[in-house]
Amino acid sequence: MVAEFGKNVGEVGNWANEVDEAFDRVTRTFVQVVNDYGKDFPALSGFLSEWRDYNSRWISALLLSRDVASQHVTILRRFEKVFLDMVLHIQTEQDRLDVIVELEEFINEDHDTSDQMSRTFLELKRDIDAFSARIDRYLEETGTQLDAAAAALQPVIQGLKDQISVLDKQINDTRIALAVSGGLLNVIGLIVAGSMLASYQSQRDAKNKELEGKLRELADINRRQQALAYLQTDLAGLKPDFDLICERLQGFAEIWASVRSQSIQFRDHIKGGLGAATNLRFKREVQLAQDTCLPLRTGLEIYAHNLGGRLASKGYEIKDTT
Repeated sequence: MVAEFGKNVGEVGNWANEVDEAFDRVTRTFVQVVNDYGKDFPALSGFLSEWRDYNSRWISALLLSRDVASQHVTILRRFEKVFLDMVLHIQTEQDRLDVIVELEEFINEDHDTSDQMSRTFLELKRDIDAFSARIDRYLEETGTQLDAAAAALQPVIQGLKDQISVLDKQINDTRIALAVSGGLLNVIGLIVAGSMLASYQSQRDAKNKELEGKLRELADINRRQQALAYLQTDLAGLKPDFDLICERLQGFAEIWASVRSQSIQFRDHIKGGLGAATNLRFKREVQLAQDTCLPLRTGLEIYAHNLGGRLASKGYEIKDTT
């Protein structure tokens, strides 16, 4: 179980890379959508600005998590190599008393950056969850409005097409009538027939122009519907990744709490006297605790290394935490 946890901690570096790439992908999508459709959807500019703030907070949280991981490597090394080793080698009453003092000091150390990191990720997750809900609501409401607008245009477009068909028939009938009976009509008749033809043609041109305008409106609505669907799909794809990274990184905050809790347990045990401190069963428990430290340290070191490389490649200044 410990080895699996250590492996998972190391894998968090890869998960962080995936989520970081997802952030970049969504940011690029937002920029493109704002450039293409910002005039149609002014609210998108506000969402983009807000998303960039989340991205900045995400990078800060990653940098903090790398620092915490490196700090925990040091804590685990001290816990294993110094304090647990001291407990294992208790032989005299003075050894026992000295170890109690050392463990007390270790237990009382301040490692609140773990709690700070946990709060940072949880607050960011909470804010992005709320952001996702708001943009989903905006997309849904806007989509509903666009659907209603498209639905309202359909009968208008069909009506214009029907009117144009009627006018086409009237124009065609008038032309045939003029061709067949043109020689039988007097000047006034020709003028009237010609005026009717011109009127029909003028009406048809006006209706056709109106139809073209409505078709452009519908095409524009369809284009905006596609843009909204594209953005919504990309945002939906980000959420599972972010949930995963927050879940894993939250576990880092628990490492110091676990080390501290075990230190208290060992301290309280050896307070029971020299016999308790040198008991074989107790020493096996201490040895087991030592054995669990290595896979945890290894996982944390992998995480810090992988994440540092990712952030450095993006131009962020990475402090040496060794």
